Parts: sequence; structure tokens; C-alpha cells
Amino acid sequence: MIALSVILLIGLFYYVAIGLFNYFASGGWPPASIVRRDQRKVAMERVQAAGGWPALQRACEDLVESNRETGFDWVHGFWLPSEATNGLPPAIAALQPLEVSFVPPKAVPGSSDESNFSVVHIKIFGIHRTGRTAIPYFGLDFVYPTNANSYIPRPGGGVSGNSHDSYLKVADRIYEIYGPD
Repeated sequence: MIALSVILLIGLFYYVAIGLFNYFASGGWPPASIVRRDQRKVAMERVQAAGGWPALQRACEDLVESNRETGFDWVHGFWLPSEATNGLPPAIAALQPLEVSFVPPKAVPGSSDESNFSVVHIKIFGIHRTGRTAIPYFGLDFVYPTNANSYIPRPGGGVSGNSHDSYLKVADRIYEIYGPD
């Protein structure tokens, strides 16, 4: 009887150990809420290093004004050193973004001729992975100019790490956007 109990106890131990191993190995840890909290903390530290929201808003407005007709796309290649932010205003470069873009005003989804606004999208975190949990998308949307009160970030299509589905207004015309949990 004792031998049977010992065998059952050992079997239960292995069952629990294998289940925990599979949970952690499949990317179940850390939970998305902890990842988002940590991403938000790092992003806010970078915002402060950039000079705060007003400095970033001015940098985004300058970016729109200097590229109004053509739009702007900047992508950090993984082959570049992390400090390679050529072509970005210093305040935006301080965010250490992965991507920065905006489209000319009339190409913004949901805009009309009357609204005529631009949105600068700054992706700070987010990488899609196959076989493991993706690094969730975390970025900022800066809306320009001030008559863009009707803008609400729309979910981006795509895979986890490369798209967002939620937003939070963090300042006037500035939205924090983040990916699926």
C-alpha cells in the first residue's frame, strides 16, 4: 500500500513538473499585464529623457511639417546599432523607436477633407515571434494639428507584436497604443 502511494505521489510530481515546464517554455510567463507595465515604465522614462510630452509633440509637428507632401517612414533595422537614429528629430530618437511613420493627411483612415490631420505613429516595442510568445506592441500616436479631436486610434491588423488593439489617451492629442494580450 505504501509503495502504491509513493508511486502515485511521484507520478503526480512529474505531472505537475511537466505541466509547469510546458507553461513556462511556451511563453506563458511573464503575463501580458506585467510586460505592459514594464513597457509603459520604460517608455515613460524615455519620454522624460526626451523632454516630456511638449518636446515630443513639437518634434512630431516639425516632422509632419517638413514631410507634409510625401509622408515619412523610418524603420530601425536589426543590423544597425541601437543608437542609429539618423533622420529622426532628437526628441523622437530619445524614445529609441523601432519604427516611426506618418502618412499625408488625406491618407489617414477615417479622415475627411474637413479634418485634414496627420498621425505620427511611433512603435517603441513589439516583435512577432513564431514558436514563442511575441513581444507585445507598444507605441505612441501623436495627432497633428489641434483640430483633430475626432481622431481615435483604430486597431491595426496583423500578427501579435506588429499590431495593436487598445489605446489610452495620455495627453492632449497623444495616445498610448498597445497590442493584444
